[in-house]
Amino acid sequence: MSATVHTHASKAIVNEVKDYLKEISPEQDVVSTSEIRMRLRKKFPRCGLSDSGLAEVIGREAVEQGFSIHFDN
Repeated sequence: MSATVHTHASKAIVNEVKDYLKEISPEQDVVSTSEIRMRLRKKFPRCGLSDSGLAEVIGREAVEQGFSIHFDN
């Protein structure tokens, strides 16, 4: 996989996480990494990031938007 493709995929994944977080009810203050990770795996089946790599992306974006994170399997 070229660096360009990887960078593009990473931006797409970050955007998907941001979109998911926007859809969450304002009353919900905790997000589950596994729920978002499953959505990402379905949308980006060829994603080369490990589960922990995806969890890191999810966690970073969730914290930025004021959520607490539940890191689960």
